[in-house]
Amino acid sequence: MMSFETIVVAGASRGIGLAVAEHLVDRSDRLLAVARTPAPIGEWIQADLSQLAGVETVATAIGSDRLDALLYMGGTWETHAFTSQYRFEDCTDEDIDRVIAVNLLAPIRLVKALLPALRRSHNPKIIFMGALSVRDNFSGREVANSASKFGLRGVVHSLREELRSQQIGVTVINPGNVGTPEVLADLAADNLSGGEAIPLTDMLKIIDCILSLSRATCIKEIDVPAMLGEGA
Repeated sequence: MMSFETIVVAGASRGIGLAVAEHLVDRSDRLLAVARTPAPIGEWIQADLSQLAGVETVATAIGSDRLDALLYMGGTWETHAFTSQYRFEDCTDEDIDRVIAVNLLAPIRLVKALLPALRRSHNPKIIFMGALSVRDNFSGREVANSASKFGLRGVVHSLREELRSQQIGVTVINPGNVGTPEVLADLAADNLSGGEAIPLTDMLKIIDCILSLSRATCIKEIDVPAMLGEGA
């Protein structure tokens, strides 16, 4: 079984991030669960990563530790996104700024701040959670979310070139709906578009696969639609 010295899971208070933290905590000497609201697993680092101060808080918490993996599982979207109530013209400037800051600026700043710690690892990995809705065969309407997630893909591909000589793995996973308790409840209430959800256990297996590979292998991007969902 894989074991890690230090892992950072951003967005660990709920959803995919919480599930990832729960999955990896027993295999980590130290798991930093980064979130604005309390995270019940690991060592909660209270930080708003959309602000530079939040990024600095995480870097300070790691200190001189060796960082084996940075998993940016956090994300946000506009009010009423992925529902029939979404209207671009109704989005506030604050809504748009928040989505871009959390989904795009924060991961860029966090990687930059944590690179020294990642370089101390024997097999460093960076994993970003993208979105299937930004792929060409998915009809997403959410403007700020799509812009941020398209941008995140660009960040990942550029970082890979920048860090390839150091053999720091950088991967983006683009899922459709993932079967977290929140998503399953929204689907049951017909409050969410995109079709069926992939099992949360399958997402965790994909992350395990990426983390288990050697530094000699590069996993660029993984698209993960549900078999009966949109985008398959």
